[in-house]
Amino acid sequence: MKKNSREIVIVGANEHNLKNVNLTIPRDTLTVFTGVSGSGKSSLAFDIIFKEGQRRFVESLSSYARQFLGQTEKPKVEHIEGLSPTISVDQKTVNRNPRSTVGTITEIYDHFRLLFARLGTPHCPRCGIEITTQTADQITDHAYMEALNEPCLILAPMITERKGEYRRELEQWFREGFLRAQIDGKIRRLDEEIALARYEKHSINLVIDRMTLTATEKSRFVEGVERALHLTEGLVIIHYKNEDHLFSQLMACPRCQIAIPEMEPRLFSFNAPQGACLRCKGIGSITFFKEDKLCDPHKTLFDGALKCITERGNIMFTRIDQSHFKQLVKQFRIDASLPWGQLPSTQRKLILQGN
Repeated sequence: MKKNSREIVIVGANEHNLKNVNLTIPRDTLTVFTGVSGSGKSSLAFDIIFKEGQRRFVESLSSYARQFLGQTEKPKVEHIEGLSPTISVDQKTVNRNPRSTVGTITEIYDHFRLLFARLGTPHCPRCGIEITTQTADQITDHAYMEALNEPCLILAPMITERKGEYRRELEQWFREGFLRAQIDGKIRRLDEEIALARYEKHSINLVIDRMTLTATEKSRFVEGVERALHLTEGLVIIHYKNEDHLFSQLMACPRCQIAIPEMEPRLFSFNAPQGACLRCKGIGSITFFKEDKLCDPHKTLFDGALKCITERGNIMFTRIDQSHFKQLVKQFRIDASLPWGQLPSTQRKLILQGN
């Protein structure tokens, strides 16, 4: 039989209800198997094609890797040509989680994340040039250009978005001479009792120094930055103008001074806070109310302008009753006799979104 790389050729399939079936399936297309119950659709897709593709992939691995995966039994088929490594999404899988995709269910997504983290080349999200390393002198020079004569904090990021109580670490840092730390955004003294939730994620930055960036203090500033870089193996946070500015000896844009953390798989996961979109939180879609769908511009508030208010005066989705709603109208001097469309936009926004 002549091989054709654009076809999958199956000869002599005898699994379950299949009786010596020969079949040719075009590659790079969507093929649907149809038939009555018991005709062998699932046997052909899962027990022949998928099973043989998986078996061939396992056999292509090294003997060391195969000992962890075990032996895969050959399906009852005489011959298959043109078959590549396969994945399978079980037809009985019912998963209503919006975060689940074909990639997460089949775990191929994990391999992609590892590939991107180890072989990817980072680029600046602002200007697009390749992100490179920074020296301690470049970090201090940039800070002085942006925040001369500004008060600042030099912080060493020790823990970033990880679960745990970190009692031993906090005690150890206090014994080493550190007096304060920024814990989940707040400055705390290390000699006080600090209780962190064990199963919640925390970020802990040691306070290396507090100072004002003046010309006479530059040597002290450089010393603090170098100490933070040494403690964290290349990272330092400089807090000035009420913002944290991350600098890295490992990865930073030389033009925009945008620094990124070390490349790791969780940065490429929409299921992790570090890699998820800040707007949709990794879901991929955003749900919100539309005023024109929720409100009737020709009716007054107490005549049913808001379609989320029931006939008894209760507001759906909350426990606010009609008496509280009347109190809101009175307190903010809202003219309830006007149709919704004639109310000022500030009052409509107040009712829908609060103050």
